Amino acid sequence: MQGFMDRVRSAGRGLLGTWVKIPAFETVELLAHAGFDFVVIDMEHSPLALDRVYELIFATQRMGMAALVRLPDQLGTPVQPLLDAGADGLLVPRVTSTEIAAAITARMVFGPAGERGLGFTSRAGRWSLMPLPEYLEHGDRQCLRMIQLEDWATLEAAAQFAALKHVNGLFVGLGDLFLSSGKSANTPEVQALVGSVLKATKEAGILSGIAAGAPAEARQYLAMGYSLVMVSNDATLFGRAAAEMVKASRQEVAQ
Repeated sequence: MQGFMDRVRSAGRGLLGTWVKIPAFETVELLAHAGFDFVVIDMEHSPLALDRVYELIFATQRMGMAALVRLPDQLGTPVQPLLDAGADGLLVPRVTSTEIAAAITARMVFGPAGERGLGFTSRAGRWSLMPLPEYLEHGDRQCLRMIQLEDWATLEAAAQFAALKHVNGLFVGLGDLFLSSGKSANTPEVQALVGSVLKATKEAGILSGIAAGAPAEARQYLAMGYSLVMVSNDATLFGRAAAEMVKASRQEVAQ
């Protein structure tokens, strides 16, 4: 089976994904049928418990999509169980220093190079049915260890984060950037920053990620060359579709 990092690099295009916030298998199944390449199961901005995330990882991968997980914070407590669950990679939110980035990504790499423990009897090791060398190689080489940079100073220092030993992906957090800077994604200054982060990742040979609110924005980032582009999320997609259906139905009655 092709690993996630190999899949991204051999795709010849950026992969398209969305956030998963609803704790339902049916939603994941619908996203796969819709054609998404991957999802990021969101533990930061949704009340998803670890056991449900475990099940969503399984459901996502069984539907042919890659299953990434955004950690709830920088403490890293769920890192080991999420990787043991077979997650294709982890996103770390709101990273503000290279020290934090180095410390948490080291926990995603097997010892002695890193601090990840041997979980060979877990789902990631096919319950010990996977050959041990393959389990170790897959866990280190195919796992996405992506750091989210979400304020102006850290985004300007993207090259420093990209150079860290165990970091193999940088993600641009436009939402929190707006909160701290007051600048929206479509301003020239932010777009220049988005371009400079992409340049830093390409020079370092690592993946790049970014989230878009609408298809036109997603197309823009895919055209730029971003590796992973997220658009919307499951809750918003459902909510907006439902609202539009109700509005259209009531308009027909009024007419």
